[in-house]
Amino acid sequence: MKNFFAISTIFFLSFISCNKEKNSVESTSQLPEKTVSTPEKFAIDSVKVDDSLKIDNNLTIAFKSKLLVFSQIKDSILLDSIYAKENIHSTNYSKANLTKELEAKKAAFYTETKNGLKDYKPDFKQTWNNNSDMNVFSNQNDLLTIKYSGDGFTGGAHGYYYEFYKVFDLKNNKTLYLSDILSEQDPKIWSRILMDNFLKNDLGKGQAEMLLVKEIQLNENFYFGKDHLYFLYNQYEITAYAAGPVLIKVPFSAIKPLLKSEFKTRLGL
Repeated sequence: MKNFFAISTIFFLSFISCNKEKNSVESTSQLPEKTVSTPEKFAIDSVKVDDSLKIDNNLTIAFKSKLLVFSQIKDSILLDSIYAKENIHSTNYSKANLTKELEAKKAAFYTETKNGLKDYKPDFKQTWNNNSDMNVFSNQNDLLTIKYSGDGFTGGAHGYYYEFYKVFDLKNNKTLYLSDILSEQDPKIWSRILMDNFLKNDLGKGQAEMLLVKEIQLNENFYFGKDHLYFLYNQYEITAYAAGPVLIKVPFSAIKPLLKSEFKTRLGL
């Protein structure tokens, strides 16, 4: 009988222990995994102005613009470079101040357009506009690429459109230029590289038929991905207006000897 109680007691304690272990596992599985301390998420806000003004029965002028707001970027030189493409120069790039800047740009557009209409009135209804936009194109490895774009129409045969890209090194608080990426910028070497890749990229597009230049030169309107370096040429830069923007992608594998070692290390090339 004593042996029976002893065995029963051991079995009972083992059962309780197993249940506790099981409950502990189940409870733990319902909790989130322990997180490793990571940097604060890169927050981005924006400000917008979207307005229009009727000048007369046939003409309306409209202004639409968006700016990104980077509250976590504190370096003044870097901020100056970010907003320079939008022709905004300030000592304070807060949301409130950027809104004021956009309102000032709208007022300037309205005034300039109205002053230019003193001796001209459209014969039919139309809208003249000025649009601009700012978007994050990519943000990886502390390399932030911003796409600036815009379009508009103020009479004439056609409107206009543009795209521009800038890359910012958030780790070192600087704007990246070709001089930070390329160890060799010889125009003879690069005109051949760009022309060859332009023709390869153009298959079926017909942009080559509207080429206005014999040689394609490097420009600072670039960005990059994992495998390619991209150059963007806007209308009239190397082709006729009807061709639209021209994007030339150059494989890193083809230009590795022309890249700076620091850049290759940063991208893991």
